[in-house]
Amino acid sequence: MSGKGEKEQVYARYVTSGKTQEHLASWGKTLAEVMNPEGKPEVLNEVLILDVSQENFSGIIAASFFAEFGAEVVKIEPPGGDPMRQVTPYGANVKGVGIPFLVEGRNKRYMTLDLKNSEQDRKDFARLAEKAAVVIETFFPGEMDSWGIGYRQLSLKNPGLIYIAITPYGHYTEKARQFARLPDSDLTCQAGSGLPAQVGDPANAPEPYNWPLRAGMWAGWYISGLSAALGGTVALVHRQMTGEGQMVDIATMDAYSNMVGFPATIGYTWEKARPRIGVLDFILYPYGLWKCKDGYVVIAAPRDHDFRALLKILGLWHLEDDWRHTPDRIPDVVDQAMVLYKGIEEKTLQYTADELVKKALTYSAKSARSKWRGGGVPIVMKMMTPPMTMESKQFAIRKIFQEVEDENLGKFVINTNFVKMSESPPRIKWVSSTIGKDNEYVRKKYLGKE
Repeated sequence: MSGKGEKEQVYARYVTSGKTQEHLASWGKTLAEVMNPEGKPEVLNEVLILDVSQENFSGIIAASFFAEFGAEVVKIEPPGGDPMRQVTPYGANVKGVGIPFLVEGRNKRYMTLDLKNSEQDRKDFARLAEKAAVVIETFFPGEMDSWGIGYRQLSLKNPGLIYIAITPYGHYTEKARQFARLPDSDLTCQAGSGLPAQVGDPANAPEPYNWPLRAGMWAGWYISGLSAALGGTVALVHRQMTGEGQMVDIATMDAYSNMVGFPATIGYTWEKARPRIGVLDFILYPYGLWKCKDGYVVIAAPRDHDFRALLKILGLWHLEDDWRHTPDRIPDVVDQAMVLYKGIEEKTLQYTADELVKKALTYSAKSARSKWRGGGVPIVMKMMTPPMTMESKQFAIRKIFQEVEDENLGKFVINTNFVKMSESPPRIKWVSSTIGKDNEYVRKKYLGKE
């Protein structure tokens, strides 16, 4: 909101002054549609997906994406439930259900089948798979096949079946054979991808700061799950066009390695491994975190004119000569790059995060209307903590967090879909995860059993 007497700032490259209000009115309607899922079609409505992933959140996460877009996702567990139900931070749970499992339980049906030990349950699963569009499994490579319910057997009766298999190294190559019985985990897929070697302070930093670091909470499992959902979605489009199903082979090592492709590619090209470089970036600079009076800010000013704009707003113009061009700022020599880092930090420590953000926004607004400023746009953003994120009006407006209620679990808040769409949005309809609660529903609807 603008203050009294101030003009509202409109930043849209292709909006002419004569049509600004008309454009804003039209755009406002579009935004309202994006934020309202009610009455919109669910693109995957009536698409049956069988999730038999066990002890692995990659498959559970992949199934959640399908469920948010309307698919009938049936989570199939052994009679005692998926052991992942018990995995939770600090032992926190809601009536015995772990927080991660609870969050990923949105819009799913729950059925129990003992695929490892019951021949009848395998037969029931095979019959379900005849009507399914997608199967998601995370057993050891070839294990489902050894039970007679792998892709090789199921596709004979359902040629349109999309079979997503998630394992550490996939279903072929010598590495896959060697580690075929390796249980998958977020930690192992991060280690196998090489990412921890890239995250953390330089190796010459003092102990214990020179250790490689695991990235985030289950980043490996989430990118693997997202990769599986993307591959499955493209396979659904292919099936719609041709009627053909296919196997989607996801190796968690592959999926996560895609996130570290830049350093690996550069190292291969230059024949020189890229080391951990802490607060620096491999290619762009300034591009990272800096301390300020009350926390941290991220700064991105990699282009030459962005860098000059950053120097101007921080009063660091004396640094311009030594770091004028992009090649001067690429941190090939870590110690040299840290000189610039420390020079910027001396100034950021004099301001709060909000003051630094305001400086950058004010300069960028003036730069957008001024030819002589050279178009420099230094990006400065406050680093949010989880509690700050929960309290942010931005996240409230975009409905990133939603209160849900279940008759057994009660009321609680979970993070919701991060995709906003005007015509076919995802949505959360329920969160319920009682073991076997939909046995009768699934058997009656898909197997014709009372």
